[in-house]
Amino acid sequence: MVNRRRIIARVVCLVLILIFVPYIVSRIASSWRGLSAHASTSMDAPSVNGRPLRIACYNIAHGRGQSKSNWTGESKAMRQQRLDEIAKQIASVDADIVVLNEVDFDSSWSFSVNQAEYLAEQAGYPYRAEQRNLDFRVLFWKWRFGNAVLSRFPIRDSTVIDFPSYSRAETLLAGKKRGLECVVDIEGTLIDVAGVHLSHRNEGVRTKSVDLLMNVTKPKLIAGDFNSTPTGFPRSTTDASEGNAIDKVDENALFQRRPIDSPSGESEFTFHSSDPGSVIDWILASDDWQIIDYKAIPSLLSDHRMLVAEVMLVSDAQEVESGNANKP
Repeated sequence: MVNRRRIIARVVCLVLILIFVPYIVSRIASSWRGLSAHASTSMDAPSVNGRPLRIACYNIAHGRGQSKSNWTGESKAMRQQRLDEIAKQIASVDADIVVLNEVDFDSSWSFSVNQAEYLAEQAGYPYRAEQRNLDFRVLFWKWRFGNAVLSRFPIRDSTVIDFPSYSRAETLLAGKKRGLECVVDIEGTLIDVAGVHLSHRNEGVRTKSVDLLMNVTKPKLIAGDFNSTPTGFPRSTTDASEGNAIDKVDENALFQRRPIDSPSGESEFTFHSSDPGSVIDWILASDDWQIIDYKAIPSLLSDHRMLVAEVMLVSDAQEVESGNANKP
């Protein structure tokens, strides 16, 4: 009887070791894996002389398409085909910089593919930065995903934007939503671009995150899934003190946004892609920039639509206008 108890105790200890040692190691290592930058010199950067900068943002929903669960049961080939289609869509909009949300880095449910790397290669982006929101492992299953910035121009520096936590315990055990700020070198001009994905569960956390974006960080262009739509727009929400994250952007008056008014048709809605009814994805530009064009791209490759904006530095736009005015 004693030997049997010892055997059971040893088996239990072995199982606990198998479960918790990989998990603990993954959580300790997550701090070193939280941010990375990658470059390939196989492509030349395009010229932007006299033309707008085109920036896109896209929550790709881990490549799961319209499914509500990441454990879709589809094959690796099916997921790969969807990634190929996403890459073609990204390439088709001809963006200079692309912000990706809900992109997997070696997650088990997406067959351990680094989606940022794959999309960068397939869509033709020689530079990328990756930032992980969640990063942990249990036995043989890995959860590693977050934000990425793809660029046709060199990324000179990248940092993590540490947003407020929804839960301290959750942050410790698995991670939390954060942002990614990149310094992009566009023909000698350094541009601060931030990719963000704010809390999907709490408007108060989103409002505090916007406070940090407005008052602590220094990006000139901010893009991503804010999970917030302003007062007066369909499906707008507020926190306990009637606060709203996009309203907070407007109150700070540091950034321009589109659409300004509540959309009159579904063409400006970004979510849900199969039944568009709200605007929760945004591209914000500081007053240094002029927004020339802005549109959502209809597609069912994700539950979000991709946003594409054309922006130009005000000083450059004035030069172009002056040059056109002086032409005979």
